[in-house]
Amino acid sequence: MKNGKKQTRLSGSERTDQIYSVAAQMICERGFDATSMSDIAEAVGITKAGVYHFIPSKKELLFAIMSYGMDTLEAAVINPAREVADAEQRLRFIITTHSMLIARSSTDDGHSPVTILVEEELGLSPVHRRKLRQRKRMYVDLIRSALEQLQADGKLKDIDVTAAAFSLLGMIMWLARWFRPDGKLSREQVAEEICKIALGGLLK
Repeated sequence: MKNGKKQTRLSGSERTDQIYSVAAQMICERGFDATSMSDIAEAVGITKAGVYHFIPSKKELLFAIMSYGMDTLEAAVINPAREVADAEQRLRFIITTHSMLIARSSTDDGHSPVTILVEEELGLSPVHRRKLRQRKRMYVDLIRSALEQLQADGKLKDIDVTAAAFSLLGMIMWLARWFRPDGKLSREQVAEEICKIALGGLLK
């Protein structure tokens, strides 16, 4: 009850962010289909009707979380990476910064929305799925362009750049499933290890 009283003083934007954070954590843990709006409302500490005041539907909620995750990814990784001229340094920046972004979510109370950008896409409506895929495709193209530049410079091993781009993303995203903040490696160390492993398999 005491916690609920504190939560009622949240502004509209703060409440929405809280719902996003709690829902993202629950979806990561349970999956989209197994997470109900009632579950989210109970976890947040408001009524189900209260959740619908901020979020019109469960599918809209998932799209909002994924869009927020893409916004975060673009601000922290994609846009800064475009400013790095050297292809190898650009790829290194993408791997380490994205890995840090994923690992950072594991040190907080909840999971970052970026951890469900891939796994729960089928829960979206067809229109939202197309919009999200367009944004994700731009990220894949950014990685692929760096690989193509390295290939043209003779620095890349004999590999398919498209397969390499998707495999690289899969490696980074899987970090959310196994990294633990109280484990042997720090966020910085695990990001560096992933970068060494990835570049070791890609570069000559």
